[in-house]
Amino acid sequence: MLDTLKDYSVVYSFDRSGYERHARHFSELNATSLAGKHFLVTGGTRGIGQAITEGLLAYGAEVTVSARSDRDYRANFGHHSRVRFLPLDLADFNAVMAADLSVYDGVVLNAGGMPDKLQVVEDRFDVIFASQVVGHFLLVRRLITEGSLKPLSPVHWVASGGMYLQKLNLSDLSWQRTDYDKVKSYANAKRAQVILNELMAQRFKNFTFSCSHPGWVATQALADALPGFTKKLGHRLRTPEQGADTILWCLEQGRKLKSGRFWFDRRARKTHPFFWTREREADRLALLELLEAEWHAHQSIPSKVATSVN
Repeated sequence: MLDTLKDYSVVYSFDRSGYERHARHFSELNATSLAGKHFLVTGGTRGIGQAITEGLLAYGAEVTVSARSDRDYRANFGHHSRVRFLPLDLADFNAVMAADLSVYDGVVLNAGGMPDKLQVVEDRFDVIFASQVVGHFLLVRRLITEGSLKPLSPVHWVASGGMYLQKLNLSDLSWQRTDYDKVKSYANAKRAQVILNELMAQRFKNFTFSCSHPGWVATQALADALPGFTKKLGHRLRTPEQGADTILWCLEQGRKLKSGRFWFDRRARKTHPFFWTREREADRLALLELLEAEWHAHQSIPSKVATSVN
């Protein structure tokens, strides 16, 4: 009963103490499910992405990490023979369609940020929605269409608890009619990711889609974006390794999971705890139509395969 009450409190569920309570019921991951496999982790050079990469390496996997700059890659993984670097700005759709891809056994869609100032991409999207939703969608569509993602492979979206309070809003994705709000934009993008996880699971049945909320994790990205929140929570924030745990677990579970589910601390969770955040079916379809239109609009970009570098 006490554990249930703490989970309802949110704070004592999303923080480090919540992870430590939940982890009492966790079992060790099966390294043989990951060893020798090759994973792509976007934003895999720092923060939660770095912890995911390090976790995969510890279980014997190979990892390609993508980022806009190789600075953190060189600092954290430049010495490692099983880590490759893929330069990629997910807000540059032409770059996503032309990126040098290999063949992967799974992908983690982790890259994200919360810039203070509005940046508009192709006159249609702010950079948060562009990179975290559109760019990731284009990447997955490429991986599947071109055979760069092996059949039965896991596809994992790293979302955020911020989406719990956000209803999907596609009405002003470039913030031309309202003042830019980075927190609302981020939450809206994460809500869109959760919806896409469900829709793509229905459409691409030969892959296992999953999505998770890592809890409140102490990263430099969070400190830069929300310094007040970071200072207030302090040592109660989770470590990046704790934030990466459920993501690694989903990859290890693979086809054992029901595709399209949303996870928190290794348990399937509701995506709409509040009725007012539930989107209409028409809005779900509008999101997919919008992204498919971007996919078809960028089909003329010549792609490259299997030349990512160490």
